[in-house]
Amino acid sequence: MTVIADNKKRVTLPTKPGERFDVQTVGDEKFILTRLAPIEARTAKVTFKKVDGFTVGELGHPINEAALKAALAEAESE
Repeated sequence: MTVIADNKKRVTLPTKPGERFDVQTVGDEKFILTRLAPIEARTAKVTFKKVDGFTVGELGHPINEAALKAALAEAESE
């Protein structure tokens, strides 16, 4: 398949919305796209309660602090 970049250096592939790909660069002029398996998202169950006059949301599961820091660092680098 041959695709052509537009004037904003974007390439459109025939995919479904939300599909994820791993991008590897090989040298200066070659890219390898590998389709990744979809992520099974679990819905967050949040309950609200009053704490010292503030409404606070409480998750039904603990938050992984290391994963949260890694996700925030990745978002800042983009």
